Amino acid sequence: MRNRYAILFLLGLLPAFAQAQFCDPSFSFGCFNWQNLSVTAGSINWSLGSDDCATSDYTSLSTTVAAGNNLHLTVVNGVWCGCAVWVDLDNSSSFEDSENLYYAYQGGDPSHTYDFNVSIPAGTPTGAYRMRVIAPWGSDGFLDTNTNGYGPCGSYQYGNFTDFTVNIVGSTGIANTANTTLMITHDPILETVVITGASAMGRLAILDSQGRTVEEHGVQSDRIMIDTQSWAKGVYVACVSNAHGIGSQRFVVE
Repeated sequence: MRNRYAILFLLGLLPAFAQAQFCDPSFSFGCFNWQNLSVTAGSINWSLGSDDCATSDYTSLSTTVAAGNNLHLTVVNGVWCGCAVWVDLDNSSSFEDSENLYYAYQGGDPSHTYDFNVSIPAGTPTGAYRMRVIAPWGSDGFLDTNTNGYGPCGSYQYGNFTDFTVNIVGSTGIANTANTTLMITHDPILETVVITGASAMGRLAILDSQGRTVEEHGVQSDRIMIDTQSWAKGVYVACVSNAHGIGSQRFVVE
């Protein structure tokens, strides 16, 4: 049986993620058949269902990705809609052109599926960031040559948008803004990592040294046990997110 143990490193603090006011795009003729129908991105698995297509704030839904890595998205939208994605990477409460990470227009009737990766820039600080996904009718959502509207806060004829949260673990520094203190211990007999002190968080993600997600869990209690038998030796990051923000701590499995 392999001998494993976890060593905890708390490297720093960042200010808590604050709710901010963002401008919204407008859709003068509505979103009836022209809308995001589903968005999958990491642990985000959203579908419109019975919701009003004019509802846009789904920032309570989040996923975790490491800076310098790709986040895979699958977006299904309605009749002849393009797809455009922004992430507010500087947390300025606005979306700049440089923060547009994807745009395309193919479209179809009654729907079209866009399957793609967005690249999270290396060096992005650890934190929680807003991601905006726009479904614009007859437009790729970004280029100003689109006659039916463009931009993260543009004026469109038909369409809608949905906002989510992306928790980014930066390449340097480990944040702790989620109002929780984690303790990580290893059981060498059971080959498990036990994480305690997490009662306030909503989700836990374990990332490997390449920023890939090893496991994700929804957590309700203050103690979670994770089987590590299939893990390779190396450095991992436990990343938690809740209503207060994001917290991460690094540990080593040997």
